[in-house]
Amino acid sequence: MVTGRRPRLIFGYLFLLGVVAVSVILGSVFWLTDRLDQLERNSSESIVDLLVTEKVKRMELSTADYAYWDFAYEAVTARDAEKIRAEIGTGATESDLFDRIIILDGEGRVQQVFGENLADDAAAHFDPADIAPFLARLRETEPADYATVSGIGKIGGVHGAIAASWITPDYLARLDDQPLPIMLGVKLLSDDALQSIARLTKGTGYAITPLGNPLAEPGINLPGPDGKPVARLVWSHQNVGTVLRSEVMPGLLLVCFGIFAICVFAARYFHLQSRALEHARVVASTDKLTGLLNRSGLDEMLASSSARARIETGQVAVIYIDLNDFKALNDAHGHEHGDHALKVTAERLRDAIRPQDRVVRLGGDEFICVIFDDVPGAAARAVCDRILIACNAPIGFGDFEKILAPSIGVAVARPGTDWQGLLRQADQAMYEAKRDKRSTAVYAEVPDSPLAAPRRSGETRAA
Repeated sequence: MVTGRRPRLIFGYLFLLGVVAVSVILGSVFWLTDRLDQLERNSSESIVDLLVTEKVKRMELSTADYAYWDFAYEAVTARDAEKIRAEIGTGATESDLFDRIIILDGEGRVQQVFGENLADDAAAHFDPADIAPFLARLRETEPADYATVSGIGKIGGVHGAIAASWITPDYLARLDDQPLPIMLGVKLLSDDALQSIARLTKGTGYAITPLGNPLAEPGINLPGPDGKPVARLVWSHQNVGTVLRSEVMPGLLLVCFGIFAICVFAARYFHLQSRALEHARVVASTDKLTGLLNRSGLDEMLASSSARARIETGQVAVIYIDLNDFKALNDAHGHEHGDHALKVTAERLRDAIRPQDRVVRLGGDEFICVIFDDVPGAAARAVCDRILIACNAPIGFGDFEKILAPSIGVAVARPGTDWQGLLRQADQAMYEAKRDKRSTAVYAEVPDSPLAAPRRSGETRAA
């Protein structure tokens, strides 16, 4: 039973090894490429966040540079439109430092709006609500603090970096707390600006979406003047790992198939080898004529731990069988008839024993039945009765029949009995039955082993 399972176990282990090896390889590749995608994503997010932060910071510095200027204060408070346009507005109309410059008077009213391609009446069409969060934040500061409020906002429907600052002269202390004008600098995150970011990060599909958009791609939050997110900048990452995986996957699958095929072929090879060895073992331990165990098979059976334990505890009996008149049959009718008689006898003996017992052909017309039982004497008697009934029936040889009555000797083990001594006693009992031409089994008197426990008073040997 164990030997029959061994080839299947070997095949199963190698098959499992192939599955595990392929799973580890594919799992490692998927993990590594996913990790590459994550690293690329984190890298691009860090770069974009740095670019946006740098854009806001530059706008803050540029706005402060324009606003903290005596000339700017004097031109704005004097409402000198030409000076304001020439000295301040050119930052938005003629350079790329600003996309918009918004000037508010001391009352907080929009005075002028500068920007490339803007009409002279742009201020009339400007929506002050766009800059309201920046003004509210700026009014929480004191002009003497020279603070500039910056963040991401929306001008004319387009998000951008916005910075707001009081227009403050150097002689601020002499102004007697009169209201100061305000300047806002704007650098829009237009399509062109997003494309320039895309070229630096190798990402695609840059767009600014509202917060909480479930369809938005991963990206970064854009902070407003108070630091709270006002929108989200999203884009499609360059998934280097996914691209790499798609390129190497055909070759990788081929390698995995090769590994799996090697494991399967090795499993098949060991399975066939194991079956061949098992077949050789069975052939070596089986009598070719009758299919019963031979002496080699008997030795193998007796070498098992269960058989040794049964023998040592006296839970075994040996039935020794010899066919009477077998030599006369062989001499008179030839070996073919003799072989037929042996096959029929082997089948009868096989039918007479129980599943846990064994029949062995020792050679010629001699057989033994090894009986394993907790009460071996009673079990041997029952088996002997069935053998006598079966073997005293005639055997057909085509044109005639013949009864080959068996001579049977039985030896029942006691605890500590030696196997060879038990077999010898059964053999001697069989010869006694043959000599006396007994038609019943002769039971040998098996002596106690020196190691066996002494019998209690009144205990008798098996008859």
